[in-house]
Amino acid sequence: MRVDSYRTSLWVLVIGLMVTTTSCVFNEKQQITFEAYELENGLKVILHEDHRLPLVTTNIWYYVGAKDEEEGLSGFAHLFEHLMFRGTKDVPHGTFDRLIEGSGGSNNATTSPDRTNYFEIGPSNLLESFLFLEADRMANVGADMNQEKLDAEREVVRNERRQRSEMTPYGDAFTKIWPNMYPKGHPYHHPVIGSHEDLERATVDDVKAFFNKFYLPNNACLVVAGDFDPGQAKGWIQKYFGHLKPGPLPNRIPIPELQTLGDKIVTLEDKVNLAQTQIIYHSPKFYTEGDADLDIASFLLSNGKSSHLYKSLVYEKKIAQSVSATQWSSYLGSIYVIQARAVPGVSLETLEAEIDKVVQDFKSKIPDQESIERARNQIEVMFWHELESLSGRADLLNRYQFHLGNPNGIVEDRERYMQVTPMSVKEYVNKYLTQDNRLIIRVLPKAKTPPPIPSS
Repeated sequence: MRVDSYRTSLWVLVIGLMVTTTSCVFNEKQQITFEAYELENGLKVILHEDHRLPLVTTNIWYYVGAKDEEEGLSGFAHLFEHLMFRGTKDVPHGTFDRLIEGSGGSNNATTSPDRTNYFEIGPSNLLESFLFLEADRMANVGADMNQEKLDAEREVVRNERRQRSEMTPYGDAFTKIWPNMYPKGHPYHHPVIGSHEDLERATVDDVKAFFNKFYLPNNACLVVAGDFDPGQAKGWIQKYFGHLKPGPLPNRIPIPELQTLGDKIVTLEDKVNLAQTQIIYHSPKFYTEGDADLDIASFLLSNGKSSHLYKSLVYEKKIAQSVSATQWSSYLGSIYVIQARAVPGVSLETLEAEIDKVVQDFKSKIPDQESIERARNQIEVMFWHELESLSGRADLLNRYQFHLGNPNGIVEDRERYMQVTPMSVKEYVNKYLTQDNRLIIRVLPKAKTPPPIPSS
């Protein structure tokens, strides 16, 4: 996020815009409605009305993330997340925050391997300001870029890398996942934060070229959600975004075929008290077959004191202080991570061997239907919590548009979990959690340098 920086409708032409309205019913008591349309310049727009509170949010996804960066220009998508707040000729640096925060609103942004997201939320009367400000930087940040802005934000991002990765316990292990899981030339080969060398190498011309390539109205989707008048909102959207010029959609970096990792081990030292292991596997793309099944498997393996890994490693054998299993889902392919921290005196080799025993036992049996239902219910609760928030709904609509090509993806999202069975969990765990195709990252406590012996 900016302050400290990782889930098609038919377009019909109406009055210069392409409009379609869809209602998505979750169940008999819950529903969300939206209207989706497209400007003539290709900007996709999704409107979701909710008049229960006098709040409105705007949420814009640009279809550019770390996966779209060329070799030698890693970290550009995240750098640009910061540069988009450096101001333009019409909205100088600081004005963006002052206009929004001074009127009771807030704003922020995030970058992932797949997209960059900018969002604002505040009182309903701020909507026109939100739209003006987002359109201004979509139009002008590239043209108004200069060396002073680039140098300032480059140092912010480099300091963030130091604080979040290099100076955070176990932080460097996270940055080592991507180059070791994905081959050179793969869009996911590097972490979102990028490298110091590439950030230092960036020129103003590089930044302008990146902006002109990706920050296009036809490479973005805008969601407006909350308490607003749709007719008025459409007028403002047309006024501020309608004149922006589209451009040729960027050619995406080709994806090389993944190679078998074997049982690959990377060992690091860090200023930590407990040794940590991460066992990492390739897994299915977001919203494809097996993705939901491995989400369910994560709950069965590590969620709660009765879960397989927690019960064995933490409660019974007392060899791990903590353990987790997580499916990290992404657009081009996902990774499945089992992470555990050893108690003092237990080697990571011993801990990993015990993890493998638990996983192998889990793979050899068919989970019972009751445990599947319990995991599904936990995911359902998390899903509804996300939908409680206006910002959460806006982001979900954008997520579904990006990943599924249709903001009406909520039924499909929930239905995929309903299709999970004990046999399908067993099938996908056996398919992906294999010892001959994984990465192990070990973090060992760095040996402490003894204090100097005082001279006599």
